[in-house]
Amino acid sequence: MRMRGHVFIVNERTLPKHLEYMFVGTCAGEKEHNISLLADMMRVKGGDFIFFYIEGKSDKKGRFFGIFKAKDDLVYHVKGVKAKQPGLSVKLVYRKFIEPYEVYENGVLEWIALDKLPIYSREILWTLIYRKMKARRGNTMLFPWETERLVNLIQEANNGKVLSAKCFSFDNESYKIRPYDRVYEHNWGNEVVINWEDVKKSETYFQAYILQNLKVGDNDFYPEIFGKNIVWIGNEVFAGSGMQKIDLLTIERESHIRYIFRVIELKHPKSRTNINFAPEQLEYYINWAREDIGGHLLGARQFNIKPILLVLTKETNSISEDVVNKVRNLKEIALEPEIWEIDFGKVLFKIL
Repeated sequence: MRMRGHVFIVNERTLPKHLEYMFVGTCAGEKEHNISLLADMMRVKGGDFIFFYIEGKSDKKGRFFGIFKAKDDLVYHVKGVKAKQPGLSVKLVYRKFIEPYEVYENGVLEWIALDKLPIYSREILWTLIYRKMKARRGNTMLFPWETERLVNLIQEANNGKVLSAKCFSFDNESYKIRPYDRVYEHNWGNEVVINWEDVKKSETYFQAYILQNLKVGDNDFYPEIFGKNIVWIGNEVFAGSGMQKIDLLTIERESHIRYIFRVIELKHPKSRTNINFAPEQLEYYINWAREDIGGHLLGARQFNIKPILLVLTKETNSISEDVVNKVRNLKEIALEPEIWEIDFGKVLFKIL
């Protein structure tokens, strides 16, 4: 099974509320809306594992807690004074309901999870290290092997002893998850729905729209592009210690022993990076990813990592022959490169 996991940043005041009300959320400061945060939330699908991380301070060490699950695919938008309910110190504008999965009282110390060197480099939680270095995102996805690693560390920190309670809170003095007497029910408001008209605003809206519609398992949203039997979804995936990030990355299971890694570069009329750089970006991502040449995606090889350029355009045939040829040449280092173009009327064309 390909584990899907996400880490949410909390503090001592918010974690008890997350556990007592069974939800996760992201903060946009004092703003009511942030499309990048919404895209991140749309990535989290029902059944995905949820972990909490409390950042360290002078008298307490940072640590990771778990294990919970996302209840469903839905994301809620909470505005105004309601965004600080129930009794929060920050506004959490995008929220999802969660439920207990296998809950442990002790967290894993940050230095053990991130700084203590394991025997094998593949066990290093690179995604979380990159998050600290560059982004400090409030909602960070983990690769399947990183999720498995964090699950194992939490189990080891608790000698495998699971809390038997059904409801939970957090004790700030002992820094432990504790049984609680109930889960407080709450209506967060309206489900967020990104429509096609929103997609025209920016590349990030385009990304969020895709993430909203992708399904794990039997995906029916442009499966020819994103894959049919999707087992893992990532967005803004850190590709090294620089500023490079893969727009979308899906892992599709073709059989019990074969997976396809789809590296997808998005382009929009308002994209910050010119489409002429897309072949170079994809080449960098392929070399970063391929495990057979020292890359970072376990199981990714020349024969199963598939680069895809997906372009949203006002008019068709907007891609130059030079870009098409350069993407085509990626077949020397990857599996069957493709270029797809979709216009504002949602008409899809395969260019390569």
